[in-house]
Amino acid sequence: MSTTSEPSSHFSGDVDPAMYEQYRSISSLAVTALLIGFVSLVAILAFPLILISLIGIALGAWAALSVRKNRATQTGFPLAIVGIVLSALSLTAGTGRYIYEEYYNLPPGYEVVAFGLLQKQPGQKLPVPDSALELDGKQVLLRGYVYPHAERKNLTHFVMVPDFDTCCFGGQPALTDMVEVRLAEPLKVDFSYNRRKIGGTLRVHTNLKQIEDLTGVYYELEADFVD
Repeated sequence: MSTTSEPSSHFSGDVDPAMYEQYRSISSLAVTALLIGFVSLVAILAFPLILISLIGIALGAWAALSVRKNRATQTGFPLAIVGIVLSALSLTAGTGRYIYEEYYNLPPGYEVVAFGLLQKQPGQKLPVPDSALELDGKQVLLRGYVYPHAERKNLTHFVMVPDFDTCCFGGQPALTDMVEVRLAEPLKVDFSYNRRKIGGTLRVHTNLKQIEDLTGVYYELEADFVD
């Protein structure tokens, strides 16, 4: 009479995941997603870097799917999720901060003006557009950057530009891209790469006004507000 023994667990097909843990590697995609998640936090303070947040979310999702698909050989799913959360946090906070600064955190009494309204239009005879002439003598708020100059600290007189695309490569911005700013006492600013909000009375000239080290300007801003 023969007896039938229970099949060995070695042949049962049941696999203890712990037996193979030592052979699984951490997903490089998951690690990269985590690192990008941390880096993306700078987008909270610098909105143009929000692209890093979008890359972090996409890479984190890719890493999470890859780890789940290859769970027998890869680990790192929690790392990918943390990376996604950090990138999503920076995207949300950065976007919220940008909307608040651009549309809500504005001083009363100023007309918000885009540099586009100061640009010469095709077919116009004057060097400044009608949209700029209509702003002459009005209280306006401009957003822009302090043009790099020899003096960098405690500035009360400087030129404001809409961006650094030209001047950072050694050229002079377009004449209608420059606004000469004179700050009222006791206001002062330091040069930086941060965009500023500057408000005051705009003066528009139809003849070029000469200023030191530059060809000249058509616009002056007698500023009494700086942020």
